[in-house]
Amino acid sequence: MVVAIGVFAVIAAISYGSLNRFLAAREMITDRNQTLSALQITMTLLEYDFRYAVNRPVRDGFGDDEPALIGGQDQPLGPGELVRLTVNRPDTNLAATPALQRVAWRLDDGVLKRVTWQVLDRDQDSAEYVRDLLSRVSEAEFRFLSTEAERLRSNTEWLGAEGLPVGVELLVTLHNGRQYRRVFELANGS
Repeated sequence: MVVAIGVFAVIAAISYGSLNRFLAAREMITDRNQTLSALQITMTLLEYDFRYAVNRPVRDGFGDDEPALIGGQDQPLGPGELVRLTVNRPDTNLAATPALQRVAWRLDDGVLKRVTWQVLDRDQDSAEYVRDLLSRVSEAEFRFLSTEAERLRSNTEWLGAEGLPVGVELLVTLHNGRQYRRVFELANGS
């Protein structure tokens, strides 16, 4: 009986170690899959926004003119905002009927967020709709690509006065140090 209990204890200890490693690996894979899924959704929405970007300036909450696309840390954007643009999203309810929408991307407390407004020329109390997309972001930066004398030029600021850039590059660094880079082409870029 003592030998059987001893054998059972050894098998249980080995099994517990294997089960513990399996559960830790499962948790790590689940976490990575959730991050990858959130990253894919974020990149898809960014692709969608930049693909359908249009050169349609708007008025901000104070009635001042705002360019169709504005981005960079020195620009007059809201807190944590990285870029703001006008999007001509297709209306799936009515065939061939576009619906213009103002979209912004923010980095707030390590979460990359997509902000939309239902009106283009808003007033101070226009409701904004915020969707949290990618968490645990330590840094995010947009670079705006334009052509000058047949050469591609990269800027961290976009004033919007020149119209739309030909492309936008996104650099995202997550909390674990992994960096992701994606370049989006603007169909209506100049």
